Amino acid sequence: MLEKAIVKIASITVVFALAFAGCGGGGDGNEDSGVNDDAGQDAGADEAQDAGADEGQDAGGDEAIDDGADQMADGAADEDQQGDQDIGSSCSCEGDECVQMGVPKPAGGTIIGCDDVPDDWTGAQKACMQTYEGQLATNTYFANGYCSLMATKCEGAELICSSAVFGDYDAMTSCPGGTVMVVASQDVEVFSQQATIDNKNCVVACETNDDCRVGEHDPVVDEVTQYQCIDKDGVKFCYDPRNLPAEYTATAF
Repeated sequence: MLEKAIVKIASITVVFALAFAGCGGGGDGNEDSGVNDDAGQDAGADEAQDAGADEGQDAGGDEAIDDGADQMADGAADEDQQGDQDIGSSCSCEGDECVQMGVPKPAGGTIIGCDDVPDDWTGAQKACMQTYEGQLATNTYFANGYCSLMATKCEGAELICSSAVFGDYDAMTSCPGGTVMVVASQDVEVFSQQATIDNKNCVVACETNDDCRVGEHDPVVDEVTQYQCIDKDGVKFCYDPRNLPAEYTATAF
């Protein structure tokens, strides 16, 4: 799903994660009878051996269980950290090209967290859309980043269009299965320069809000995200509605 956010972002770019247990046993202290002493010693030794064996087995078993549980927990944690890296997933950017004049560039720098998003989708460019609030561009809201495929075209001032174009707008005619293409247009003005930016954006499909990243904290603006399952003429997709213009289309694939 493409958004105005992308449009905005495109325009904004314009300006610029044993227990150890031991047990010991001793004799019964009987010094009168050697037989009794031997029996006591034997009994004590047997008891000590039995107790030690039992405790060793118990401790070893407990340790094995604990170790297994720890490994399973670690594996689950690793899986959670890796998570989904497809369209609609959280993402970030590394490198000098990630921002321009403090404004995030959706297709700039090295994108982290979108490994499952196609690199060679016809006409589209892999993007990580991010939150921005400021005076140099239209505000956008993508808590913890949002993986996407996008393409834009621009008509108007070179100041804006020179940095607002990503991908091949005309060549991008579809999105991967299970996603939605949002198409929107926006008039942009920067430093009294004007342009119109058209954009296409692939966003993740949904059935209910439970399919979306509802309730995430957005560290950029220090508030809870508004990701939700948006219904546009029967086509549903996960997005923050603050990024959508008044007029746009949504097509499911």
